[in-house]
This record gives sequence, C-alpha cells and structure tokens, in this order.
Amino acid sequence: MDTVIKSNIKTIYNQDYKSLKELFIDYRATQRCLPAFNVNDNYDLKAVVEASDDMDTHVMVMTYPPVAELNTTEVFRSLVDGFKKRSKNKIFLHLDHSTSVDLCKRAIDSGYDSVMIDGSQVSLEKNIKMTQEVVNYAASAGVVVEAEIGKIMGRDVVVKSDNDFLADVGEVKQLFEATDVDLVAVGIGTAHGFTPTEPKIHFDRLQEIAEAIPAPLVLHGGTGIPDTDIQKSICMGMSKINIGTIVHNTYMKYAFEEMKKAGNDAYPPYVMKEVLPKIKNVVKDRLKAVNYK
Repeated sequence: MDTVIKSNIKTIYNQDYKSLKELFIDYRATQRCLPAFNVNDNYDLKAVVEASDDMDTHVMVMTYPPVAELNTTEVFRSLVDGFKKRSKNKIFLHLDHSTSVDLCKRAIDSGYDSVMIDGSQVSLEKNIKMTQEVVNYAASAGVVVEAEIGKIMGRDVVVKSDNDFLADVGEVKQLFEATDVDLVAVGIGTAHGFTPTEPKIHFDRLQEIAEAIPAPLVLHGGTGIPDTDIQKSICMGMSKINIGTIVHNTYMKYAFEEMKKAGNDAYPPYVMKEVLPKIKNVVKDRLKAVNYK
C-alpha cells in the first residue's frame, strides 16, 4: 500500500462528532491526528487550551499516573470541565501510560474520556488480559481505551535490539483481535523525552502494522520527532500523538528563571503570568507540526 500524501486542501480539526471513538475512526480514515499534551496542573492546562483555541483545533490533555495520583482523577476532571466552559473547541481528558487496571477504572468512574492501559512491559498474554478487563469496564461508560505493544524507549525502558522494542505485527494483530481495543500505541523507534540523537522511526514496521489492523494508531514520544516524520506517520495511520516533555520542561525552566528574578517576592500568579506565553508557544509549535503542513 503506497503512502497517501495530503493535498493542499485545508483540513478541518474542529469537526463535531457524536463520540471520541467516532472521531478517531474518522481521523484514521482521513489521515488526521489528535494532538495530546501531558499536563500537570491548572497552569499548563490553561496554556494548552488557549493554544488550541488560537489554532482552532480540538485537543486532548493527558494526566500521567503520578499527576492523576497526586491531584486525583476527580479534581483533574473538574479542572478540565472548568476550562471547557471557556474553550471554543473540544478538550478531551485522557489517562496516560497507566500500568494499573484499578487506576484506569478510577479514571473511567471520574469521567475521563479515554484511558491507556500499558501492558507493554509484561507478557502478551497478560497484556491482553489487562486490556480486556479495562475495555470491558469502559464499555458501558463509552470511554475510549488505548493499549500498547512494543516498547517506547526512554524513562528507564531498557532495550537490547530492534526485536526487543519494535512491535511484532502478529502480536499487534493478536492483541487487537482479542480485545477489540479502540487505539493501539506501537513501538516503532520513538522515545519519551529529549534524546541525544534523532529517533529512528521504522516506517516499514509501521506500514505492516497499519495494514494488519484497522484501529487508529498512537505515536508516543512526540517531543523529539522531526515534523516531517510526524506528518509521514499521520499519513500511515497515526491518529493520536503524545507530547509531554517539551511542555513540562518549558514550564519548569521558565518558572525557575522567574522565581530567581523575584527572589523572596516570588508569587505564583505573577510568576506564571510570565511563563504561560512560553508554554503556549511550544504547544502551538507542536500543533502546527501535527495539524498543518
């Protein structure tokens, strides 16, 4: 199957859908991608929402398990609901990289729009079992479920060879067919965080996976991937991209600088008033990479 290149016709990124699942199915069919940003509190959440409104696109915000545990899933659901009242486009809330079935269930009960159960570090049999349990629990609530197979490098994930991190096509198909999961994150060479060298995406493996299953695919490690590779991946079935490190690194770096300037007079609203534009700029830059040529 030849890769289809997008035309110059303007693509709509704020289209209404009956459900998030319907959005992802259509995005896979039309070579679009929902940008998803890891956020930690009301400040970077505000920056992501304002940036997406500026770019006139729907957006997904994600809580990594330490964030969901610290702030609680209920509180973060309420935060997003507050910002939804001010946003002109949709804001979807996602639980990212949970290795806990129980945490996924708590997020579902709290009203999250989607959850990820990450069984990539366990056996295929256990991954399928965990994923199936979350899919069954999420069904009545209409919550989208993402699974992962293969390894996303970084964050202490140790890989020994290509075969150790690349998603096996047969196993991807087996996981999908056994669970009917909505989204599948696949290991194709990307890495979380900043990397000393440019990630080498194995597009040949991505092509094989995209031909093996109809599910929308998820690209992790969006911070360090070149824009051209992001666009190529979208044309090959990637319907969601995760971006996190560039957001919280910008947050911490500039908050630290502003606090040093203010010294003992540092006050969160004044500090963050200076930091928010910096976060918005990097979010808008990544939105351009995902949604625009």
